[in-house]
Amino acid sequence: MSNIEVKKNFQDFGRNFQIVAILTIISITTGITGFIALIFIFISLGNIKKINLQLNNVSLEEFRSKYIRGFISGLVGFIILVTGGVNLVFYFFFMPFSIHGWVTLSLAIILLTAGLIFIFVGFASEIKAWKNLKVFFENNSNLFPSNLSSELIDGCDKLRKGTILSAFGFLVIPGIIGFIFQIIGFFKLAKLNTLSTFDAPKESRPVEHAYVPKAVSDFEISINFCPNCGARLSGIGKFCALCGSEIN
Repeated sequence: MSNIEVKKNFQDFGRNFQIVAILTIISITTGITGFIALIFIFISLGNIKKINLQLNNVSLEEFRSKYIRGFISGLVGFIILVTGGVNLVFYFFFMPFSIHGWVTLSLAIILLTAGLIFIFVGFASEIKAWKNLKVFFENNSNLFPSNLSSELIDGCDKLRKGTILSAFGFLVIPGIIGFIFQIIGFFKLAKLNTLSTFDAPKESRPVEHAYVPKAVSDFEISINFCPNCGARLSGIGKFCALCGSEIN
């Protein structure tokens, strides 16, 4: 894979995150778009995998693997939490204060606790993932224009803080602020779609050559003498000034 292909994959990563940002905003009114946004995030992780086939960067690989682990942990936690909630509702409505009811209640509490643990582990893994991506952009800023590099680093930082606040979304206000931070972070990473796949050619200036007059060799200066009398000739006229002989 060439350097151009790496930049192209970064461009695709940026385009996918632009879609993620837009779908995340729309998800306020339509929940299905949040699920679609998640699909595009995983497509972006595929771009990271292709990039890392050449770069072989530890921070990039950690970002990808920790984000996936965080998602799986959060999904498992959500399923366990819902199961625990169903058991809790079943207890209160169908078997309160019965022997089987206490078993159901105990199971519900265990499931709710386990679900919350899995969810918070997922949040912690995602927070570390954004930190790893930030480290990559900091250590490889030479791959990007300086203004873009600073935007990418700030975007990762916004996403890390947004994830931390979203973990406390049950408090409402931190959840809202975290949601806003995540959207800003997505849009900042989306700026990778402006990355050029070609390096700007260096400006070439014509080389100016100074005029150097040609040196005159001693051999090119001929001093003539009269073949008849041997007198030095002035080089003017066809006859010797001393003896009058014709000069050929």
